[in-house]
Amino acid sequence: MRAALAKPLDWCSIQLARLSVHRGSGVAGQVAQVESLLEDPDIFGDSATVPKDLRFTTKRAFQFTSQVVSPWKRNNTVHGRLFTTGKRWQDKPVVILLHGWNMQAGYHVLFPHLARRLVKQGVNVAMFALPYHTRRKPRGKKAIHNFLSGDLVHVVQAAHQSLVDARALIAWLKEQGCPRIGLWGISLGAWLSGLLACEDTRLDCVVLMSPVSRMDRVIAELDFCAPIRRSLGGARVKLDPLNLVNHQLKLAPADVLLVASEHDLFAPIRTAEELCQAWGGTELWRLRHGHISVLMSMPVMERTVGWVARKMQRDD
Repeated sequence: MRAALAKPLDWCSIQLARLSVHRGSGVAGQVAQVESLLEDPDIFGDSATVPKDLRFTTKRAFQFTSQVVSPWKRNNTVHGRLFTTGKRWQDKPVVILLHGWNMQAGYHVLFPHLARRLVKQGVNVAMFALPYHTRRKPRGKKAIHNFLSGDLVHVVQAAHQSLVDARALIAWLKEQGCPRIGLWGISLGAWLSGLLACEDTRLDCVVLMSPVSRMDRVIAELDFCAPIRRSLGGARVKLDPLNLVNHQLKLAPADVLLVASEHDLFAPIRTAEELCQAWGGTELWRLRHGHISVLMSMPVMERTVGWVARKMQRDD
């Protein structure tokens, strides 16, 4: 796709995103709170265990209680779907799809399509709504309704809850007997997948599509993060633990795929190139797309499905 089409699409998306990120209260001590959270040994969800109450509400839909308790009850129930290869699905590999920020259409339309394509390749697919998305979005005027907000403490806590929820689901899938587990994350989901790839040894392959690898740059540069910058009042906060380049993979670089777009205004392609180098030379696809347009490309999605299927089926 030409830059003349991809870049305006990204720009418009960024401007629309500004409307959903509200200014924080600028509470004194926010920097200290954030840095304290990032120093917590459990920030990346090491304590996550198999959910005790995971249950299926329909043939595919499941839910369980998040092991992180936020102030809003709706957000503390994890809702997801499982697409299986058949009766003995536990004998087959599974891929967990992690969606992007405010990616409601992608979650409800794109992900089921990808799931059906992967199932045909003999790969189970699990997906769940990240905190503050879809059915987990809190109600009420005083509630924080979005994953991103002017309150950076909230953002870090939402990221922590996302990682704990993902690792709880990984633990449940392992308990079911699934021989291999992979991740395919998009944008925000790619960032979370990258952190998990550096923290969880149970993963066998990971796809980071349009990865937001430098969270410090996102907050410092993107327009929709202006409320966060204003809430900090010019204070500097050390966000190194949130940058993927500061972590090392727990799996082989050959089992990680970075899908980056040349015209991406959210996550410049050079950040993916830096990440590829920092991680020892993962596979990197450079596409003529933008952050949004790549999601509309069925050829890219089919190519990625094929890559995932080959990685997950290689020992069969």
